[in-house]
Amino acid sequence: MNWKCALTLVVAIAAVSLSSCSGVNNVCTTNCNNSGNAKVTITIFDTPPTGTSVLSFSLPIVGISLTPSSSSSSPVSVYSPSTITPTEITRLETDSTLIVSAASVASGSYTALNLTIGASSGLFVNYSGAPITYTLNGSSSTCVMGAVCQLPAGAAGTISVPINLTLNGNQNQWIGIDMNLNNAIVSTNGISVNFTLPNVFTATTTPRTGIPTGSVDTIEDFTGKVTALSNSSITIQNAITGQTLTAAVNSSTAYSAAPFAYSNCNNGTPSSCFLVGAIVSMYANLASDGTLTATELDELDVAATDEVEGVIYPTLQTNVVGLILFDKTSASGNTTLSASTTGYGTPIFLTSNTSIGYNIDSGPLTAAPGFNPVGFSGSGDLLAGQVVRAQVSSVTTSNNQINATASNVLLRWSRIPATLNDVAGNSFTLTNIPAYIAALNTTLSLTPQVIIYPSYTAFDGVTGTTDTGFVSGAQLAIRTLYLNNNAPAFQANKVRVP
Repeated sequence: MNWKCALTLVVAIAAVSLSSCSGVNNVCTTNCNNSGNAKVTITIFDTPPTGTSVLSFSLPIVGISLTPSSSSSSPVSVYSPSTITPTEITRLETDSTLIVSAASVASGSYTALNLTIGASSGLFVNYSGAPITYTLNGSSSTCVMGAVCQLPAGAAGTISVPINLTLNGNQNQWIGIDMNLNNAIVSTNGISVNFTLPNVFTATTTPRTGIPTGSVDTIEDFTGKVTALSNSSITIQNAITGQTLTAAVNSSTAYSAAPFAYSNCNNGTPSSCFLVGAIVSMYANLASDGTLTATELDELDVAATDEVEGVIYPTLQTNVVGLILFDKTSASGNTTLSASTTGYGTPIFLTSNTSIGYNIDSGPLTAAPGFNPVGFSGSGDLLAGQVVRAQVSSVTTSNNQINATASNVLLRWSRIPATLNDVAGNSFTLTNIPAYIAALNTTLSLTPQVIIYPSYTAFDGVTGTTDTGFVSGAQLAIRTLYLNNNAPAFQANKVRVP
């Protein structure tokens, strides 16, 4: 099947090891001004890019270390996983991923964070105005106009990121890694990815504006199967990465029951809303000691079933849509769906059956006053750039592509980078949204409107629409329901401004 389609692109892209304070003959050589260990927690996020049409970008993080201020000291390992799983960077335009939780690190002064990464992979849409010829896997390759093509891999290696950090014994310290995908992707002489360019990675120890008081970051829309549950905590495991997160729950945690038979479960308890084995999306606040507290638990399925989630792109075949995989659940043991090779960026071709259902996962917006989403009730409401979750069957591999039959389809959160156009009350308009979205959805305004819901739409990097940084021309990204209407199409759950 030909999955290349007429899309548009503006490619502006792109066991802890501790140093000792005792050496030969008991002479201290490393981190000698302090005693004891600190606990270090690390997250990673992505500066919203400018006008990109990158559909997927997968980055394996192999290790993280800190360079002591003493020139004679070796780097101190903070993260060295036994199993390497990739991070999906495009989701981090509005979100953050927890990489390290409360790693024990020797007290002392440090001048650099060293990020060791594996070779990246990704997909982009070409509408640059001409075919793009570039080197892919060692050979010359051409991405024709309107095609979805593979990005060349960014080389594996270690990047040293400057940081001014002093750790004291028993201190809890958060470090945020900001990856700027724009700075890594080079579009001259074809297209390439280079992680060694300036400001691809930066590090901070100052939480962003808008992060809840008492927290250092937020971990949001983390999806997976519930593996443990009580009325004081919940544990969720993601099917692609295998990452397991445990969060405390309290009287402020909100609950929503499965969207396929959607009902609000606020003021309940985890055990009264969910069961072990349910598929849940979790929103949580991260404290400096690495602990998570759930603010919202949004049940996607009462029990695990075969599902795929990802961003939609059109195909040339009637009644078939393409999906670039972001998440999956394999309950049946289907060999294609459960394979480790079916991961971030895998294209899947979905054919709907006759009894398909369409639903909207409103998550944290469920209880927002005036929230009444309209525009996702049939196949005509499937649009390029939407993110959907589909229950699937008959998942097979044929001619090097994965095909599946979708039954229920759930509209979920698109991450859309753009430029702020203007602000009017509880809404604002955008320019420079990914060009393939604008080109393929001709009823969408060239300056589409975004609705926000006070107290329900989160702001990250700014305090809100009246912030001095929220001005025309500012780069931002929204996490939004993308509906098939102009009243308006975008219902924002989150707005991030770098």
